[in-house]
Amino acid sequence: MQEKTSDFLKLAMRLAKQSAKLLERMQPHSHIKVNKGAGDYALDADIASEKLILSAIRKQYPTHDILTEESKHKHVVSPYLWVIDPLEGTLNYSHKLPLWGVNIAVFHKGEPIVGVFYAPQLKELYHAVKGKGTFLNGKRIHVNTQTDIMKSFFGGTAKHLSSLNLSGHLLRNLGCCCLELAYVARGLFGARIKLHGSDPYGYGAGSILVTEAGGMITDTKGKQWKLSSDGAIASNGKLHAEILALLNNTS
Repeated sequence: MQEKTSDFLKLAMRLAKQSAKLLERMQPHSHIKVNKGAGDYALDADIASEKLILSAIRKQYPTHDILTEESKHKHVVSPYLWVIDPLEGTLNYSHKLPLWGVNIAVFHKGEPIVGVFYAPQLKELYHAVKGKGTFLNGKRIHVNTQTDIMKSFFGGTAKHLSSLNLSGHLLRNLGCCCLELAYVARGLFGARIKLHGSDPYGYGAGSILVTEAGGMITDTKGKQWKLSSDGAIASNGKLHAEILALLNNTS
């Protein structure tokens, strides 16, 4: 498994960098390719990035399953699942903001074993491997040790974060889920909260970034987080019980 994990990481990091170069090249002239409704859409850059990543994974690991945001793919019977967001932070990207990136994760029998998030315009490459820690540009990072919820930044949308009844200056919505999770792993945020719905693409890589940095992730009831979970709480661990109590007292 260790040899396989190393190979998965090398491929994921290479593809994240290649896709980022493609996305940067397309950014000045990128346009909406698929309108999903309700303000959600895919750009031509999303599609191109996904095509690049899928082609390489299928070539090297044709028996592996793949879950990706922009396309539906036939399920195969494999213990390995690649979870991909070819362009995380599409709205930021389309408005020329640097808060976007490429997410690639590998799951084995339902558990994340590799996660990569690359934000090229921030020059930040995050990666984590199960049992090996989380790294930013090759340097190991850790969650913070903050125990005071009133002194912590929280990532997520305003609608979700309002349930905590926290002061507005503590709330941060970067418009890029995996970047917020990376900031939990890095110790910049105390937590990232999603009350409802699943987001396997943002949390696929982000979940292992947080846990390998010493944090924890559960659903909103405190149960083990899964790709299909309805809602997710990722934190430094020390704030987790208080966050869950606040959320469940107001729900």
